[in-house]
This record gives sequence, structure tokens and C-alpha cells, in this order.
Amino acid sequence: MREKSNWFKNLAIPLLLILLSQGIGLRWDMTQDGRFSLNENTKTLLKSLEQPLKIDIFLTGKLPADYHRLHREIITLIKVMEEHTDKLVVSYIDPFKGAGSKDELIGEMTQFGMIPEYIMSEQNQAMEQTIVFPWAMINDGRKTHRIPLLEKILGDNEQQKINRSIAQLEFHFFDALHKITQKLKPTIGVLTSHGSSKSTRITDFMRSLHPYYQLASFDLKALENYPEKTLENIKRFKLLLVSNPTESFSEKEKYLLDQHLMHGGKQWWAINTVAVNQDSLFNPTGMTIAVKRTLNMDNAFFKYGFRLKNNLVKDLYCAPVVLATGTDRKTQYIPYPWPYYPLAIPKYEKLFGKHSGNVLMPFSSTIDTLKNQLKKTILISSSNFSQTIQTPVSLSLKEASDKLNPNLFDQKPQTLGLLLEGKFSSVFDNRIPPVELKEKKITGESQMIIFSSGSVAENQLDKGNPLELGYDKWTNNFYSNKVFLQKTIHHLMGNKKLLHLQNKTVFLPQLDFQKVKQISGLLKTSLLITPLLILLALGGSVHRWRTRKFGR
Repeated sequence: MREKSNWFKNLAIPLLLILLSQGIGLRWDMTQDGRFSLNENTKTLLKSLEQPLKIDIFLTGKLPADYHRLHREIITLIKVMEEHTDKLVVSYIDPFKGAGSKDELIGEMTQFGMIPEYIMSEQNQAMEQTIVFPWAMINDGRKTHRIPLLEKILGDNEQQKINRSIAQLEFHFFDALHKITQKLKPTIGVLTSHGSSKSTRITDFMRSLHPYYQLASFDLKALENYPEKTLENIKRFKLLLVSNPTESFSEKEKYLLDQHLMHGGKQWWAINTVAVNQDSLFNPTGMTIAVKRTLNMDNAFFKYGFRLKNNLVKDLYCAPVVLATGTDRKTQYIPYPWPYYPLAIPKYEKLFGKHSGNVLMPFSSTIDTLKNQLKKTILISSSNFSQTIQTPVSLSLKEASDKLNPNLFDQKPQTLGLLLEGKFSSVFDNRIPPVELKEKKITGESQMIIFSSGSVAENQLDKGNPLELGYDKWTNNFYSNKVFLQKTIHHLMGNKKLLHLQNKTVFLPQLDFQKVKQISGLLKTSLLITPLLILLALGGSVHRWRTRKFGR
């Protein structure tokens, strides 16, 4: 009887407890930053899924150590997500398993927009290259969306890149789920008149917005003789996007834009108040004249509470311009710092600044704020080492090869992007309007964002084909223009869920490799000697105890 009782206590009870623990899905997230807890918006979205979704994760197989850590975090996140829905069908696919030619595989994956990541690591005193695909795909049977698993900004080391990627994992999965389940998309109007950005120049920006919003072209000049109809058309857009206009707005067109704002329509402007002909700048002479650009919007902007100054901002912290030196076979392409290409710093961390890298803002001007009832928030500015020059002024590429003098960059950060919110007053209040409208308003609640670089949302072209926004083909650098500008659009469109998740921060400890290198000798010696000392101490203690007990 006693043997049965012992068997029950020693085997049956532990086995029963193990089986019960497997069926109870209780978890406690004890991390300071809630790394293993989902945001309420993510939980709600997961619970609302109506049909199965297939997720294929390609970051698996033979991975470097840091990427193994990212892979483990992905697995953990997927398990947490599966606790809130049974609609996810997840597969981990090693793209190299069973693949023939590595080049063919890379070409095939690249066609689907999944660019490989090349990692160099030191193995046995030799450099070894590993190729990984930090991507996932989500599919509902009709639509497919890519999920980037790697988040990086210019200047990140490998550890910072992985930590940033871990922090953004939940956002990227929520973002993909949001895109694939969204049924109704609000509409954004994109101004195509007034010499605004050509379609090929803003292709990638528009492409990045398309999964979230309906995009419609809007020509402010199409119905010049029918202002009521034009206003009716423009009021259909919750947001009007104006990128790099180069032609002046008439008083009537200004009035229609003003009334769109007064009726609650929001506006996003990227505008150059100074005209710089870059074709002339990059011709054999390498010179051009920067002059004031007249768009006839100065009094409107002044009324709204800001002013675009007729200057150019130079920044010691800037992107390079690539210049050719030498001739024929001896030609070399050398990058030189070009202070007219500020690498602007996002300021508003609460919404836009977190996890945002520097934004390339060529030929920017200073934005001055004026006192009125509107709330004004600086979104982005130059660095602490800035300088402004008044226009008109002659610009020469020879300036790039001159050594920059830090003492000249002694001005405070210059505002290059501004958010205005609140009750706007009409430019034509107490003035005779250029046309009569049936539903005119003199005040209205709205929002506006203004950038002083017209090309901030423009991508480069390669043989006429648009490249990714923020990518510089001459230096092979990536800037954070697309991510930052997407956030500004989401804010104006009221898409706060995406912004909240995108700003999630995870506190992950980082090794100071420089410090580790300095004390590596001490660490190796300590790791060798400490276990021996512990063994000697234990052995001595046991010997002393045995001597005391049995020595008599």
C-alpha cells in the first residue's frame, strides 16, 4: 500500500500537474517595457479577423547570432498573437532550402520586393558573407502584402539595427493586418496643376500611401469658370496634398484653397520659396542663381500664422553630393559634404520622432512662426550647427570641395517643418472675395502641415524608373523621408492607431564593444581563474568540515 502511495506522489501527481499546466494559457509579462504584451488595438484587430490569414516568414534557416535573436522574438510575438485568434496560419520557410542557384533565388525574391540583407561576419580569421531575407508575407487568398522584419536607419550598427527591428515588430504585423483587412479607404487629393511634382517623382510616396488611402488627382485649373463646382470637388477630399508647386496661384485659386481649409479640409504642403535650377547647377559650369519663387501664397500663410523666409539653410550635418574628378579612365566619383542638403532631425517625438532617422531636405528655407490662436508644433529642423544665406545668391558646386568651417555654422536650429492645428481664420475675412460662393466660411477647425523643401517627398529616377523614396543612388544611402512623411499623413488623416504602435519603444541592453575590447584581457583571466578559486574554496570547506567531524 505504501509503495502505491509513493508511486502516486512521485510520478502521478507531477505528471498530472504537467498536463494541467499545458492546458492553462496563463502568462505574466514582467518586462519593464511590456515587450511581450500586445497593444489593445492589436488585440482588437486580431479578434475581429473573419477569415484565415496565411503568414509566411522567410527569416529562418542558417542565421547570424543577432538575427537568431530577432527570429526568436518573431516566434514569441506570433505565439502571443495566436492567443487572441485562431485565424493565423503561420509557416517558417527557409528560402535557400531546396533552391537551385543562389543568384536565381535572389532575383526571384527581389522581384517580389523582398530585398536580401548581406551580413559580413568574421569566422576563423576570415570574413564570411551570409545572405538573409528579413521579410514575411501575409495573404488572405485575394491580396498579398509584404511585412518588413528589419528596421534600420542610417548610422545604425548591427546591434542597434536588431534592437530597433524588435521594437517595431508588432507595428509591422499590425500594419500588414490593417492593410489586408481594411474595407473602406478615405480619399486624399493630390494636386497635379501649378507645376507640382511630376507623377514619376512622387511615385514611391504615392505607392506607400495607396494601401491605406484612395488617391485621386486634382487639377485646380480644370474648371476655372466654375468655382462652385471646383470647391464642391475639393471638399470631397479629407486631405489635399500639394508637392513642390512652381507656378503662381491666382486670387481665385487661393480663395478656393482657403475655403477648403475653412470647411474642415486638411492640407499638406511641401514648397520651395527659393527656386534653384538643379539642371543648371549640375551642368559643366556647375553654377546657378537661387532666386525668390513667387507663388502668391505669402499673405495666406501669414494669416495662418507662419512665414517662409527667402533664404537657404546650410547645415554642417548634411548629405553628400557626388562629383566627378579626372577624365576618361581616370575619372573618379567622390562624395563631398553639401551643406545645402540638410539632414534634418525630426523633433516631435510623441508622434513622429521616435524610430525616425534623418530626413534629406534639399534647398530648404526657414519657417518663421507668428502669434495667433493656432497651436504650432515644430516637426523637423536643422541641426545645432546651421547657417542661413539670403537670396538671390550664386551657388557653385566648387563650394562642395572647400573645407567646411564649423565656426560659420553658428546659428540655432532652423524650423523646416511645421504642424498647425486649431481654428483657422480665412485670408479673405473683411476682404472682397474674388468670386461669390454660396457656402463661404470665415473660420473653420482644421490642420495643416508645411515643409520648406519642395522635393522632400520626391524620389530619384534611374533610366526613367522611380526609385524608393529616401534612397540616393549616387551614394547608396537610405534616408528616412518615406517613414517620416507617412507618419505626417497618418496624423492628418486621423490614423492614430498606426502612429501609437509605430512609436513603441523596447528597452534592450546593448554591449559597449569598445569597453569590452579594453577589458577583454581581464575578463579572460577572471573567467579562467574564478572557477578554480571557487572549486578550491569548496574543496577546502569540505575538507575542513570532514576534519572537524571525523578527525577525532
